[in-house]
Amino acid sequence: MLKEQQQQFKQLNSSPLNPNSDIQIVANRPDMLPTPTTTSTRTKTNHKKIRLLNIERLTRIPSNATIERCCFLLIHLLFYIIILTIVYIRLGQVANKQEKIFLALNLNDNSTHHDIFQHRLLNCNHVSHPENNAVCSCEILSYPRRNRTTNCLQINIGLTDTLENIFCQNDEQAQWLVIQNRQTNSVDFNRTWIEYRRGFGNVLSQTDFWIGNENLHWLTNSYSCRLKIELTDWYNETRRATYEIFNIANQKDGYRIQISGYHGDMEGTKKLDSFSRWHYNARFSTYDHYATSTNCPKSHGGGGWWYHSGIECAHTQLNGRFATHSDGLIPFNTGILWIGWKSDRHYSFQRVTMSIQSKSKHNRLPN
Repeated sequence: MLKEQQQQFKQLNSSPLNPNSDIQIVANRPDMLPTPTTTSTRTKTNHKKIRLLNIERLTRIPSNATIERCCFLLIHLLFYIIILTIVYIRLGQVANKQEKIFLALNLNDNSTHHDIFQHRLLNCNHVSHPENNAVCSCEILSYPRRNRTTNCLQINIGLTDTLENIFCQNDEQAQWLVIQNRQTNSVDFNRTWIEYRRGFGNVLSQTDFWIGNENLHWLTNSYSCRLKIELTDWYNETRRATYEIFNIANQKDGYRIQISGYHGDMEGTKKLDSFSRWHYNARFSTYDHYATSTNCPKSHGGGGWWYHSGIECAHTQLNGRFATHSDGLIPFNTGILWIGWKSDRHYSFQRVTMSIQSKSKHNRLPN
């Protein structure tokens, strides 16, 4: 039976095809069927070709012209960076040299100015006594005189201002004369030696002014005077210090201060105060004429004062910078100081008044 079927199958396959006949059934031939290995190898080769094409596109080697352009741009960029660096360094060196030159010129000018003042002051002999007819090389001084009608003193302050009715002989009780006042920022107390010598400020209203060191010398040497200082902080608390002995020497001695006999509440219950303890026997200094080893006025904001020779220069300084804010804070060591009350050297007081009172007259002023 099996043999007959095989013979029939062979006859069907060997017979010629008739286009009009039915479709012949062809047995499955193993060599005609695609094998899984061939398909997989084809797909793998296709994937490899695609990857190679992508890699070739990504790793395309630039042309020589492109490389030359890139190198040219990089070289120019480095060149400009080097040039800018050199210019920056040179400008810094020039700025440092200019700063050193200005500093040297400033120091030289200050030292020369200081030496000139010292030489002039040494040539001013007995300037405190007009009867000697000594004329200082700096200027001819105008001293206080008594008005014969009112029997009161007239004091010249600055170049044009005059205070009258001072220390009148007819007064039953000695009056207080304001010699310094600070209550606004309208007057700059960063002044020269000559300005502090003559006096300056709002003289007629006696606000924000300095009476003048020469006037102080004359008054305290013609009268036995006491000094009163009133100081107000930014909480409106006012304290006072009174000194029974207050004397200012002449210009030749640098307007040296003699102060003692303190009493008051400026530093609470302390028997010693900062002013007489630290500034007794100190000479007056300004930024252009200073008696200390260093320029203390310059480091304290420029105000003139009786600075001492210590490192701090001042434990009191009533001619410092005026605070512009209600907290009273200013740059370090530049304000109105009283360390015995407010130890913060960034603090500047709100108001200050210095006054003198005659205790007794011990020689007669010229008419």
